[in-house]
Amino acid sequence: MVDSERQSRWGWLSILALGGGLLFLARGVLVPFLISFILAYAFHPLARRLEKNKVPRPLAIWLIFLIIVLGIALFLFFVIPAIQAELASVWEKFPGYVDYLRKTVLPYLERKLGLRIPRTVEEIAAAILPRLREQAPTLFQPLTFFIGALFSNTARLLIGIANLIMIPFAFYYFLKDFDRLKNIVAGYIPIRYRAEAHKRLKELDRSLNGFIRGQLLVILALAALYGAGLALIGVDLAFALAIIAALGEIVPYVGFIVGLSLSLLVALLQFQDFLHPFYVVLLFTAVQSMQGLVIAPLIMGSQVGLHPLVVLAAVYIGGDLFGLIGVILAVPGAAVLVVLLKALADYYRNSPLFQGPAG
Repeated sequence: MVDSERQSRWGWLSILALGGGLLFLARGVLVPFLISFILAYAFHPLARRLEKNKVPRPLAIWLIFLIIVLGIALFLFFVIPAIQAELASVWEKFPGYVDYLRKTVLPYLERKLGLRIPRTVEEIAAAILPRLREQAPTLFQPLTFFIGALFSNTARLLIGIANLIMIPFAFYYFLKDFDRLKNIVAGYIPIRYRAEAHKRLKELDRSLNGFIRGQLLVILALAALYGAGLALIGVDLAFALAIIAALGEIVPYVGFIVGLSLSLLVALLQFQDFLHPFYVVLLFTAVQSMQGLVIAPLIMGSQVGLHPLVVLAAVYIGGDLFGLIGVILAVPGAAVLVVLLKALADYYRNSPLFQGPAG
């Protein structure tokens, strides 16, 4: 009896391993469906609430589509004009930035590096043309490589467009049949494990819902703090830079790095000193500290609390396996894995292997 149960467990583990391998091999095809499922999961509570208010499920889904479209339209209506106004102001100052680069930055780099940096078109041509003549025999090789890469990237672009078209359709059907899909999956859980599985799934559902809501609130809080801070410093493009830095936090630490780099560049070109860039560094350091010590713990809570090393490892592994989508989904995936590992740890602590014989 024990041998048959052991063989059954090994059989199920083999099936799970085979299924995981097939999913990994088909990851390129499954990415749009995964995104659609995540969107359906995020909007399922709203659809259920509309259903409780006597709104039919298909109509509720179309209302959700309308809410999404209106949200995008409001963003474009209010945010884009503000960014355009900032860009127009920067464009007026752009000749001054170029003059500062030509008269101050380039001579400084020349003194430090011991190089002569070309400034005019004639100087650039005089520096490049001799090297082009020397490298003429090998020019066709990179050109051939470029043409091949161009066709390859064109194919990837077409696949990406097809995936984008697929996402709203898959999102509609996932949201329409979400409860039925849950019941189908629950029906395959062995009866003796259903109570424990239900407990873990509720914990997982609470964790993921907390992550989605918390991530949105964190982005709003960061955008407000970065925007207010950059505006007080007087940095141009403060609104646009704040949005870039806040949205970049969807991928952990990317928003901080990209937002800080762009803000430093703008502050250096605008004020042409080191005091204002120093203020920018202080601002980003303070906001990042507030995010780690105050904002994230208060908003995200202990439901999705992950150690920074776990976050970094998840981002690295997700990016290595699935590219940009893997980086974006790394943190919620790590949250799911933590819940599963907790369940496995509880199972191990209650097993005879851990507790041992009495005495």
